[in-house]
Amino acid sequence: EAARLESSTHPNVRANPTISENHMTKIVGHRGAAGYAPENTLRSFERAIESGCDRTELDVRLSKDRAVIVIHDEDVSRVTDGKGMVKDMTLAELKKLNCPSHQTLPTLQEVIDLCKGKISLQIELKAPGTPLPVEHLITRNGIEEGVVVTSFELPLVEEIKRANPSLQVGLLFRTLPKTIWQMAQKIPLDFVCPRYNIVTKALVRAAHLHGVRVYAYHVNRKTGGKRLMALGVDELGTDFPKLFIQLRDAVRRGTPPRRGGAFSC
Repeated sequence: EAARLESSTHPNVRANPTISENHMTKIVGHRGAAGYAPENTLRSFERAIESGCDRTELDVRLSKDRAVIVIHDEDVSRVTDGKGMVKDMTLAELKKLNCPSHQTLPTLQEVIDLCKGKISLQIELKAPGTPLPVEHLITRNGIEEGVVVTSFELPLVEEIKRANPSLQVGLLFRTLPKTIWQMAQKIPLDFVCPRYNIVTKALVRAAHLHGVRVYAYHVNRKTGGKRLMALGVDELGTDFPKLFIQLRDAVRRGTPPRRGGAFSC
């Protein structure tokens, strides 16, 4: 398995001298800071900023009138008091819906306005049609340098990288694609983004040999976070960023983290 992970059919492995085994894992707040406030709402992104995250992650879809809306699900019913598909509703209709804690569904522009100059964004493309409008908003707001764009859908990653090769992009996956390193070189990827439970030392080493960083997502247990930091994962996505920032800093100091705080799975 280790040999397969480290091998590549591409003749030119692109070494990245900025990737080091002796580095500090960045903490990424998931859907803002979803453990502390309703996911993907402006309040959740405020909590991510307050927590001191290195980056905050969000999901985007298009409304019926092609506004870029920050929401994870294709249906609005789980996170609002409404019913229906995001793609079948206009921006005005979506804005009438209520989220918990007196929040509403934000647009990507509203999140950028809140976060610009305070925290960088990781934008996950959830639906066809999102790459070009998202790229337009990124460039119009001048946030290309700090942003990372990801998706589980390879065509969406390819489309936004073609539209703007300077953007950092990553492919999310729950199981390791057999051709991941060929894809990493071809697109090219800046990040591979595995679910936390499939990350191994061989995967991290292979990624770094190919000049690619590793972002592990759905990390909500302290033991899992410590394991991933020890493996050299570059960025870690969690609903509880403040707790993992404390853990990271304690690991760096060589002291045990403070007790307290709930970790869910």
